Amino acid sequence: MCGIAAAGRADEVFVLLEGLQHRGQESAGIAWIEGNEIKFVGGLGMVKEAIREIPDRGPAIGHVRYSTSGGYSNVQPVYNKKIALAFNGNIVNFFQLANARWDAEALLLAITSEITKGKDLFSATKEVLGKAKGSYSLVLLHNSGRVIIARDPYGFRPLAINPPYVASETAALEDIGLNWIEVAPNRIIEIEGEFVVREEEIVESSKRAYCAFEYVYFQRPESYFNGVNVHESRKRMGYILAREKPADGDVVIPVPDSGRSAAIGFSIYSKIPLDEGLVKNRYVGRSFIMPPTLREQITLKKYGVVREVVEGKRVVLVDDSIVRGTTMKKIVRMIKEKGAREVHVRVASPPVRAPCYMGIDFPTKEELIASRYNEEEMARLWNADSVGYLSVEGLKEAIGLGNDLCLACFTGVYPFKISEDEVRAFLRTHR
Repeated sequence: MCGIAAAGRADEVFVLLEGLQHRGQESAGIAWIEGNEIKFVGGLGMVKEAIREIPDRGPAIGHVRYSTSGGYSNVQPVYNKKIALAFNGNIVNFFQLANARWDAEALLLAITSEITKGKDLFSATKEVLGKAKGSYSLVLLHNSGRVIIARDPYGFRPLAINPPYVASETAALEDIGLNWIEVAPNRIIEIEGEFVVREEEIVESSKRAYCAFEYVYFQRPESYFNGVNVHESRKRMGYILAREKPADGDVVIPVPDSGRSAAIGFSIYSKIPLDEGLVKNRYVGRSFIMPPTLREQITLKKYGVVREVVEGKRVVLVDDSIVRGTTMKKIVRMIKEKGAREVHVRVASPPVRAPCYMGIDFPTKEELIASRYNEEEMARLWNADSVGYLSVEGLKEAIGLGNDLCLACFTGVYPFKISEDEVRAFLRTHR
């Protein structure tokens, strides 16, 4: 999962990337036009660490990275003398597009190759994307100043626009006072200045597969994805969770930050008071999107517990999702050490049991705790008094988009067939 942006100037892209920082903390970069050349600044770390000099030239595109392909040290946008490209997603058949180490590089090489065959920028990009298998939202900058954006036919990843401004999430555009429209799935758009000059479908397609995990975890609460407000969908997840997996408790506390909306919904349905019993260290990043070697130490520093909220009480602890179980065992222990009588863990999404090949960092089944343990076994493992997850049907009800969701990480049913060669290539390039 990553964040992408475009604007008339590089300093404007910098601001948009700050609003998308939650989507990637490993690296950041900006590419812009100066004269008729592509220029680049970027590096490892958060936006303010990676981008020290911010020119007021443009147009420009940018990227914040949470790697699922190509290793931690790669930085986007990738670029050559005439084209820069940044994308959010995962191309499982990238090795069929070009001789490249990872998917972003493959897209750039393949598009450049099509241009050398005589195609214009728009047609070359459309040709390559028509062959790409996987998820993507993409921004591409040409040294002529033209910008191409695209959203994959399934609509896995978000993208919003108010030309010349483009961002992965609607909230980032609202940060700078802009209205927005969401780019429809299966669209490729060419922008010159403040105008859309060309727009077409990428392929003939009607099937949709919006990533459910965007609603569960990734997006900012104020963002909209496919017309659905993220905060309201998470509240409904918590409301339905309380209906499906009730718990006797004295207080509901969220795991901040993305568990807060669901905890509100759980509290409303259960009529158990909501309070802030976990305090998040604001100077520590999101542990899920950290490299594996850092997740453990991040978890230890991430939360503090308010003794007065939990001492002597039956605590219902609401989290948005549990993938590896790295954080939850420690949180339960911390809450009990502060005097809680009971801790009941409630998870506002279904158990994650299958790998994701569409751009979320759980590539193998073995690392997923729900693929090895059921709810009762997890409760024993974490020393919790009970564990309960939202059902798949409950999640679908909460989001409200019916069968237009990708639920593969919960169900193991993928929107398209993935070959053994593609899985092997994916695992080879993952990290």
